[in-house]
Amino acid sequence: MAELKVSFTLGERDLKHFRRVMAKAIDVANPEKEKEVTAAAVALIEKARAAEPPDYVRERLDRLERIVAMSYDDEWKIPEVVRRRVMAALSYLTEPDDIIPDTVPGLGFLDDAIMIELVSHELRHELDGYVDFCEFRLREDKRVYHPQGRITRDRALAKKRKDLRTRIGTREKAATEKTGKPFRLW
Repeated sequence: MAELKVSFTLGERDLKHFRRVMAKAIDVANPEKEKEVTAAAVALIEKARAAEPPDYVRERLDRLERIVAMSYDDEWKIPEVVRRRVMAALSYLTEPDDIIPDTVPGLGFLDDAIMIELVSHELRHELDGYVDFCEFRLREDKRVYHPQGRITRDRALAKKRKDLRTRIGTREKAATEKTGKPFRLW
């Protein structure tokens, strides 16, 4: 099967557009509607997968599933500032009025995929930490006992979460120092 790689660069003007859209989503995002927004995001994922989208979109849907899972994972406990960003992103993605209507065959979810790409880029350190946390938790859940002695599963998860939070902070600081400013969609 032949492949065709298409790439494009979002310039500052393009990013301003997505930032404006995200700012609007932040204004609309409401903590009381968190469950509703999360449920709408899950419905969007199911709808998009049912439309058999291109691989590019499918890969972004996998990331969106991880973002949604991270948002309601009580053991991960995302910081409030990250939770607000995630809810704003999910609010935008679940809005029925977006740039390309979702009903357009082959392209309907492209604008959503772009937004997912931008959001996952901004949250990349948090998402990497979450993946590591989930893998650690899975290993802990398979243990019959803790070789550390009296340390319980919850204490082991708390320590891992704390270590990962430190790592996330270090990576975000290094990325900011490298570029001179953090990439912020919102």
